[in-house]
Amino acid sequence: MLISSDHPPYLTRHRAETIASRVRMVAAAFSVLTLAWIALDRLALPWPSWGWLAGLRLLAAGAFAALAVAAHQGVTLRRAFILLAAMLSLPLSLFLASQAVFADVTLGGAAAVDSRLYAALPVIIIAGLGVFPLTVAEGLAFAVPVILAATFGPMLTSGFDWVNQLATLWVLGLILGVFLLQSMIQLHYMINLLRRASHDPLTGTFTRHSGNEIVEAQFRLSCRQNTPFAVAFVDLDNFKSVNDAHGHEAGDWVLKNAVANLARLLRRSDIVIRWGGEEFVVLLGNATGEGQRIAMERIVEEWLGTRPDGLPVTASIGVAERISDGAQDWPALIELADTRMYQAKVSGKARCVMGGGAVLASDARLPPASR
Repeated sequence: MLISSDHPPYLTRHRAETIASRVRMVAAAFSVLTLAWIALDRLALPWPSWGWLAGLRLLAAGAFAALAVAAHQGVTLRRAFILLAAMLSLPLSLFLASQAVFADVTLGGAAAVDSRLYAALPVIIIAGLGVFPLTVAEGLAFAVPVILAATFGPMLTSGFDWVNQLATLWVLGLILGVFLLQSMIQLHYMINLLRRASHDPLTGTFTRHSGNEIVEAQFRLSCRQNTPFAVAFVDLDNFKSVNDAHGHEAGDWVLKNAVANLARLLRRSDIVIRWGGEEFVVLLGNATGEGQRIAMERIVEEWLGTRPDGLPVTASIGVAERISDGAQDWPALIELADTRMYQAKVSGKARCVMGGGAVLASDARLPPASR
């Protein structure tokens, strides 16, 4: 809720898409509303005051429309923040410009009403931030400049009215608190929703759908930084026999226990994905050949818990690495690991086949295969 440094890639991507989508909708609406306000300025202000504001509003409306179009294009979180900052700068610029215009206008009747509406723009900006799923740090980064502009902007033209400005600051502070709470609620809801959609409810691992995004992101990062990136394809041996002999509840328990043991034997940074049924893909980021071997040796030596009949839960494992195996894309890397897993399966199970034909085998007594 406070900062985004620990957010997983799938959450970051979804937040970027959500922010860009809402920038698009808000910018499209404001491109029309900004033009409609020209009529009010025309009725309330003398020439050339309303003319200056009308010119600025025409420019702002064009910028809003451009932002609505730009937000349709491919977006990252950084680009989404740039779009959001650009959108917020437009009404803030109109607010600051209005301070200069109203300094030369007698504020009575309709002009006084118009000036109050312009003075409310910072409030509208901060309140509007509540529709975006932001962390506390991000929310403050966007809101604080608005508060400073609303507090000290009038000093540029008409001096500093302590009573009015402190009242404005107090109101903005209250709205800031409400906005931050609203943003955190949105973000918390998004995290929980994505967690349910992206994690397997039985084992707690990533689903294949969300796992695809993570594999792709890590593969690209490995290519960009030229660092090792390995995957291990893990298929539990003779798992069907557990369901056949002991029922599906026992099978579910074996799966959950196997994943818990797998996570215990791996590094905290390694990622486990349920690829389907009793098949799992493990992502070993920045793991050298020696690191891969050590990780697989730990698994082969201890295995992944026990079955209801007391025999160990063994697996057939295939490992592939981006650089040493020359994989051009992540599907090819997964396919190679799958092929090596199949080699381990047909050559006796309870073993791991790695690059270069290296095999790590176990002398564990295998469970009976289902017929």
